[in-house]
Amino acid sequence: MTKEEAENIYKKVALLHNTTVDEVKRQIKLAMIAGMCNQSPEVQKRWSEIPHDGDILTPEELLIYLNSEMMNKDGRN
Repeated sequence: MTKEEAENIYKKVALLHNTTVDEVKRQIKLAMIAGMCNQSPEVQKRWSEIPHDGDILTPEELLIYLNSEMMNKDGRN
């Protein structure tokens, strides 16, 4: 999955829920922050394993990672 494909998913979700792409991303970021604030060492380890380009993981990078993980578990990759 590419960042462009992730953007298309955001557009579809926004349309489905009668909201904006920015709002979809905002909600994902809030969920990510909540997850990254979990102090469990296991949870922190999982977050640290997600590849990202900058200092902070983006929703697009998370979506790309999750898609890759699902494809691997499904035997498609």
